Amino acid sequence: MVQLAQEITEAAQASRRKWRVPASVTLAQFGLESGWGKKVTGTFNFFGIKARAGDQFTLCPTHEVINGKSVSVNAPFKNFSSYEDAFDYHGQLLATHDAYRHAMSLAYDPEAFAHALTGVYATDPLYGDKLVEIMRGSGLEKYDV
Repeated sequence: MVQLAQEITEAAQASRRKWRVPASVTLAQFGLESGWGKKVTGTFNFFGIKARAGDQFTLCPTHEVINGKSVSVNAPFKNFSSYEDAFDYHGQLLATHDAYRHAMSLAYDPEAFAHALTGVYATDPLYGDKLVEIMRGSGLEKYDV
């Protein structure tokens, strides 16, 4: 089991209350996308969120699955001012962007929600499976209350 800092679990639960995104999924994405916060240096981008026009960003190498092949690319990742800002933005993105409408319809079932992110949130065809594995292996469902 992974030991999570209280401020991280509280940020995920606050996002759950405000945006209805399951905290277990948010925490699994935090773990997968940022190596439990270890891969982020000063940008607070724990969720691999790409920058949009006008956003402050950091250019970072990443892997994308394009036409069934994993390729390395440099991509602009959005900068955040704090972990609270990052967790809130992540929740808002999932709750309000049309691309995640199906996932949000499954918010009552965190595992189904995680699977619905495959091919939408990330290009990895195993993304949902990886999230569910992290959720189960780390006991993250306890944060969904």
